[in-house]
Amino acid sequence: MSYSELVKELALDGRVIAVTRVNAADEEIDHIAGCIYKSLKKVMAGQTLVLDRSSCSCNGFVHNAGFSDERPRIPGGFGVFLSHGSDQMWTPPGEKFKCDPATAEAMFDGLPKDVMGGFDAIKFEPYRDGLDPDVVVCFATPDQLSALIVLHGYNRAEYDHVIATTVSGCASMLRIPFSEMKKDKPKAVITATDLAQRHFVDEELLAISITGSDFRKMLDVTGECFFHSPVFKKVRQRIRKDENLTDRKFSVLA
Repeated sequence: MSYSELVKELALDGRVIAVTRVNAADEEIDHIAGCIYKSLKKVMAGQTLVLDRSSCSCNGFVHNAGFSDERPRIPGGFGVFLSHGSDQMWTPPGEKFKCDPATAEAMFDGLPKDVMGGFDAIKFEPYRDGLDPDVVVCFATPDQLSALIVLHGYNRAEYDHVIATTVSGCASMLRIPFSEMKKDKPKAVITATDLAQRHFVDEELLAISITGSDFRKMLDVTGECFFHSPVFKKVRQRIRKDENLTDRKFSVLA
C-alpha cells in the first residue's frame, strides 16, 4: 500500500510530518517564537520548517530536541524548576512534574545523548511518497493511534515496541526517536503528552514518533494486516465516520 492509501484508510490527511536531520549550511533556516508544537500546525498546513539551535525562542528546544546534551540553564536550577520551584527572586515557578530536584535532574541525565549524528539542523515537512526521513510524526485520535500502534507491531513479537515517556514534548518527539534509530529494533514513542505543551495540540489528538525505517515497513504490510479483518470494521467506521463507506463483508458474523 502506498502512503496515500494509508492516509486514506486511517483518515490522517494533513497530520503526518517527516522529520530529517540536515546540515544547516545546505538549508534556509527558519525562526519561530515559543513552543515547536505551536509551529507544527504550519507544517501540517503544508509549510516546511528548518530549525537549528538558534531558531526557537524556547530555550528548552535546544536541549530537549538533541542539539545540546547539557541540562537547560534555568534560574534556581533545572531540577528546582521541574519540581517544587523556589521563592527566590527571578526564579520561575516550579512545574511540579517531579517530586524533588534530584529526581528531575536524574531524569534529564538519563535521556539518550549524542543523537544528532553530526547534523546541526532539523527539517520538518509534510510527509509524501519518496521522502526518506529520519522520523515520521503522526498526530492521531485515540482510534487512529491504536491502529498505528498495532500496525507498528505487526512483525514484532515483543509487546513493548511502543513506549510512552514523562519527558518534554521535544524529547519524546525528537531526541528519543533519533536515539532509537541506532537500534536493531527501534521503538516508536508516544508524544504530545507534555503538560507544558498540551494546549498547543488539539485536545482530541496525541502523536506518535516512528523511525523512518519502521514507517516504511508499516507501509509494506498494509495489504495483509488488520485493515482487512472484521475486527477493524467498527473502529474503521468511527475513524471515517464523515465518509460514505462501502461496507466490507467478511462473514455472517461481522
